[in-house]
Amino acid sequence: MNEKAQKIPRSAMADKFIELANEFTKSESKERVGAAIMFAAARYNAFEAYSKSEDLNKDKVDALNWYSNEYRRMLDANMDEIIQMH
Repeated sequence: MNEKAQKIPRSAMADKFIELANEFTKSESKERVGAAIMFAAARYNAFEAYSKSEDLNKDKVDALNWYSNEYRRMLDANMDEIIQMH
């Protein structure tokens, strides 16, 4: 498999977003940066849901539930990890 065909690990992509967020915290509050990240994720996920659906109006509730459950699962796991580290 050539290098272009290899997928970038999700954790590596997340680390890049966090690096950028950390840069923003040099001039902005963590709360403001966190809100911007959530807004960006919501905007991108809305686009993703739209691109996957033939009728997002019909699929909207299912998409909202799926994204909400996934976010909650990831947030819970990351909070547990921080709690265990400290």
